[in-house]
Amino acid sequence: MEAATLKRSSQKTATLRVVGLRGPSCADTVDRALAAVPGVSEVTVSLADEKATVTFDTAQVSVQRLQVAVQDAGYEALKPVHGEDGNCCGGCGG
Repeated sequence: MEAATLKRSSQKTATLRVVGLRGPSCADTVDRALAAVPGVSEVTVSLADEKATVTFDTAQVSVQRLQVAVQDAGYEALKPVHGEDGNCCGGCGG
Protein backbone atom coordinates (compact mmCIF):
# COMPACT_ATOMS: atom_id res chain seq x y z
CA MET A 1 0.00 0.00 0.00
CA GLU A 2 1.31 3.45 -0.86
CA ALA A 3 2.10 6.05 1.81
CA ALA A 4 -0.63 8.38 0.50
CA THR A 5 -3.20 5.60 0.86
CA LEU A 6 -2.04 4.88 4.40
CA LYS A 7 -2.23 8.56 5.29
CA ARG A 8 -5.79 8.89 3.98
CA SER A 9 -6.93 5.81 5.84
CA SER A 10 -5.76 7.25 9.17
CA GLN A 11 -7.65 10.54 8.66
CA LYS A 12 -10.96 10.95 10.45
CA THR A 13 -13.40 13.81 10.83
CA ALA A 14 -15.32 14.19 14.08
CA THR A 15 -17.86 16.76 15.21
CA LEU A 16 -17.87 17.75 18.86
CA ARG A 17 -20.59 19.73 20.58
CA VAL A 18 -18.97 22.66 22.35
CA VAL A 19 -20.88 24.15 25.28
CA GLY A 20 -20.22 27.70 26.38
CA LEU A 21 -19.47 29.52 23.13
CA ARG A 22 -20.70 33.08 23.69
CA GLY A 23 -19.19 34.96 20.77
CA PRO A 24 -16.63 34.98 17.97
CA SER A 25 -13.69 35.22 20.38
CA CYS A 26 -14.86 32.02 22.10
CA ALA A 27 -15.03 30.23 18.75
CA ASP A 28 -11.54 31.52 17.88
CA THR A 29 -10.18 30.25 21.21
CA VAL A 30 -11.57 26.77 20.58
CA ASP A 31 -10.32 26.83 16.98
CA ARG A 32 -6.77 27.70 18.10
CA ALA A 33 -6.80 25.11 20.89
CA LEU A 34 -7.82 22.31 18.52
CA ALA A 35 -5.49 23.41 15.72
CA ALA A 36 -2.55 23.28 18.17
CA VAL A 37 -3.06 19.55 18.82
CA PRO A 38 -0.46 17.50 16.91
CA GLY A 39 -2.18 15.47 14.20
CA VAL A 40 -5.04 17.92 13.59
CA SER A 41 -5.17 19.02 9.96
CA GLU A 42 -8.38 21.07 9.78
CA VAL A 43 -10.74 22.76 12.25
CA THR A 44 -14.06 24.51 11.69
CA VAL A 45 -15.94 25.96 14.67
CA SER A 46 -19.58 26.95 14.25
CA LEU A 47 -20.69 29.47 16.85
CA ALA A 48 -24.34 29.20 15.79
CA ASP A 49 -24.41 25.40 16.05
CA GLU A 50 -22.00 25.19 19.01
CA LYS A 51 -19.99 22.55 17.16
CA ALA A 52 -16.38 22.00 16.20
CA THR A 53 -15.62 19.82 13.19
CA VAL A 54 -12.09 18.47 13.29
CA THR A 55 -10.12 16.43 10.75
CA PHE A 56 -7.25 14.58 12.36
CA ASP A 57 -4.79 11.71 12.03
CA THR A 58 -6.00 8.81 14.17
CA ALA A 59 -2.42 7.56 14.44
CA GLN A 60 -1.52 10.75 16.33
CA VAL A 61 -4.62 11.89 18.21
CA SER A 62 -7.95 10.57 19.53
CA VAL A 63 -11.37 12.16 19.93
CA GLN A 64 -10.76 12.07 23.69
CA ARG A 65 -7.60 14.18 23.25
CA LEU A 66 -9.60 16.68 21.20
CA GLN A 67 -12.15 16.90 24.01
CA VAL A 68 -9.34 17.57 26.50
CA ALA A 69 -8.02 20.39 24.29
CA VAL A 70 -11.46 22.03 24.28
CA GLN A 71 -11.79 21.57 28.05
CA ASP A 72 -8.32 23.02 28.62
CA ALA A 73 -9.46 26.09 26.65
CA GLY A 74 -12.30 26.55 29.15
CA TYR A 75 -15.25 24.97 27.37
CA GLU A 76 -17.18 21.74 27.65
CA ALA A 77 -16.80 19.27 24.79
CA LEU A 78 -19.45 16.60 24.47
CA LYS A 79 -18.90 13.34 22.64
CA PRO A 80 -20.36 13.23 19.14
CA VAL A 81 -23.70 11.50 18.76
CA HIS A 82 -23.45 8.26 16.77
CA GLY A 83 -23.55 9.13 13.08
CA GLU A 84 -23.76 12.88 13.73
CA ASP A 85 -20.23 13.46 12.49
CA GLY A 86 -20.96 11.61 9.25
CA ASN A 87 -19.22 8.46 10.41
CA CYS A 88 -21.10 5.27 11.03
CA CYS A 89 -19.95 1.71 11.40
CA GLY A 90 -22.80 0.53 9.17
CA GLY A 91 -23.76 -2.20 11.61
CA CYS A 92 -26.86 -0.43 12.88
CA GLY A 93 -28.15 0.66 9.49
CA GLY A 94 -27.70 4.29 10.57
